[in-house]
Amino acid sequence: MRCHGYLLLTGLFFLWGCNEFQQAVKDAKKEIPPAPKDNYIILLDLSDRILYNNQQQVPKDISVINSIYGVFKSKLGAKDPTHLYYSLRDKLKVLIAPQKTTPKSLYDMVGSLRIDLTAEQPDKKAALTDETEKTFNKVLPEIYKQAVIGNNSNAYSGADIWKYFNEDLADDLEKEGQNTLFIITDGYMDLEKSEERPSQNNRYASCSQIIKALNKYPDWETKFAEGDYGILPIAKKFPNLRVVLLQVNPREDWNGEYSLLTKIWGKWFAEMGISNYRFIKDDNVHEVKESMEKFMDTKVAGRISPVPWTKITTIDSSMMTIPVPVATELPPAVNVILEKKTISAAKTPITRTPEVLPPDESDAGILVGKKKDKPAVKRSNSKDDDDILKDGTPANGFNTGIKKEPKKKNR
Repeated sequence: MRCHGYLLLTGLFFLWGCNEFQQAVKDAKKEIPPAPKDNYIILLDLSDRILYNNQQQVPKDISVINSIYGVFKSKLGAKDPTHLYYSLRDKLKVLIAPQKTTPKSLYDMVGSLRIDLTAEQPDKKAALTDETEKTFNKVLPEIYKQAVIGNNSNAYSGADIWKYFNEDLADDLEKEGQNTLFIITDGYMDLEKSEERPSQNNRYASCSQIIKALNKYPDWETKFAEGDYGILPIAKKFPNLRVVLLQVNPREDWNGEYSLLTKIWGKWFAEMGISNYRFIKDDNVHEVKESMEKFMDTKVAGRISPVPWTKITTIDSSMMTIPVPVATELPPAVNVILEKKTISAAKTPITRTPEVLPPDESDAGILVGKKKDKPAVKRSNSKDDDDILKDGTPANGFNTGIKKEPKKKNR
């Protein structure tokens, strides 16, 4: 009996052990809950903030974008210390704000600046992350080279950030996940043609219109609040969105400029249900990086190296969608000459003169060309004197070198 009892107990323990083992195997096979999904969107303002003769902004932009990608990788590493990223589903992409003068080729080119770990095989996610970083380093400078299309504000239309929020942003957001929009702009949401989006009861399509209406009032903050000034509202809500407005560069004409700019944007964000946002000024890239790390609660490994940039000194007129206006103060004859040169410029091979930025602001004159001399004025009172100037001497570098003797008067 003792033997049978022992065997019975042994069998029961064996069955209990098997059940426990099987349960442990089942628990091990259960899928680990995926880490929270992050979706990063970088919206570029390629308007006149990157003027042809103000290109020192370009390498700063590229460094800031690289910093954002550094934040993306840092967050991935925090979620998965193995850096294999098998279960991660994070996304990042770069977009250009709608702009009429932006060459169409740029919208195609910017399509390569994105990464979606959701759509990639688990064993390829780590390699994809590194390859995308290389793509950023290669493609970003080329995008900015093609974005520089003029040497004055008239060559550019405004970046329509309002239109992006109103028409496209909702499609770029992830319902399940944390969405972060980085807007790289100078802080001025301006359209050249305000009639395309007329103001309504102190609501404007342009930050500059609001600033112009209020900057003469010492109590502008009270007037802003009581008059309900602001950007034209959008009938959409984005509660699951945080926004970082980068490279904000207030003009120095008025000391309240930055405060009013941030009030304008903050009110507009709040009306769309966006409560989590940060403004970061156009500062040196290391300061910008530190501010971004604080807001994103992460640490980007390493220093952000300055981006080398070769100053573009020849405009590719074939990239321009609107002509560069000819200086109105020049005489009509010179205007004709300049117009002919503009038309033929597209057929001339493009050359680029290497010059590393930051440029000296005083050299802006070389970008628009030497001021043309006034054309020589010919005599008009004699049919036989077509090659001689009024006083018979060279003027403005023009003369044939032949001076005719005055005709003898008949007595």
